[in-house]
Amino acid sequence: MGIAGRLIDMAEAALLTEAEVAAVDGVGDDFVRVDLVAPAFRAAKWAAGAKVQIRPPGAGRGLRTFTPTSWDVDGGRTSLLAYLHGDGPASVWFRRVQAGDRVKLMGPRRSIDPPAAGDPVLFVGDATSVALARAFETTGAALTCLFEAERPAALEGLRPGAEVCEPAALLDRLRTVGAGMAGPYRLVVTGNAATVHAVRREIRTWSAPPAKVTGKAYWAAGKTGLD
Repeated sequence: MGIAGRLIDMAEAALLTEAEVAAVDGVGDDFVRVDLVAPAFRAAKWAAGAKVQIRPPGAGRGLRTFTPTSWDVDGGRTSLLAYLHGDGPASVWFRRVQAGDRVKLMGPRRSIDPPAAGDPVLFVGDATSVALARAFETTGAALTCLFEAERPAALEGLRPGAEVCEPAALLDRLRTVGAGMAGPYRLVVTGNAATVHAVRREIRTWSAPPAKVTGKAYWAAGKTGLD
């Protein structure tokens, strides 16, 4: 191994945490929940909306980003809810992972600022956004959730009280739901990059737009490794 490789390994040792898989639970046909434990998690500073980046086998030195749904500092434990789609290294790992396996990861690190308890939030996303919605639930915020899905049934039961519609109907439903929001509120939109851009364009036409807008693309057609 050359000097460059040794320097990379030293940097990784300083930045990456090795965690053990404590539990694996399938959630419907398209999701899996994986609980990870590590002594270093007890010293972590986590807030709902923070991210971790895991290095699944087969990804080389690449990292894949996920939103923990919860973080137990006392127990040194965190939970990831992964949407199983495609055949990339992360999806393959989540499909095959078993308790006792080990994985390296970075984080938690700031990604999307959490709401405060009682804050009204209009949350828009897709299957890749469900983990963030669950994390926001831990804050006590008043969430109104609208998800898009090619197969709406795939998200049923994952977010009780959430509305799920097909992508073609999303903007129409968003106008209606947005008009029904009382008082100043925050709009959070994540998931498909095309949807994030479309929602941002849409709300510019509203006579009463949200008081604050937060948007973050988790994936885009033909691209990998979005953060």
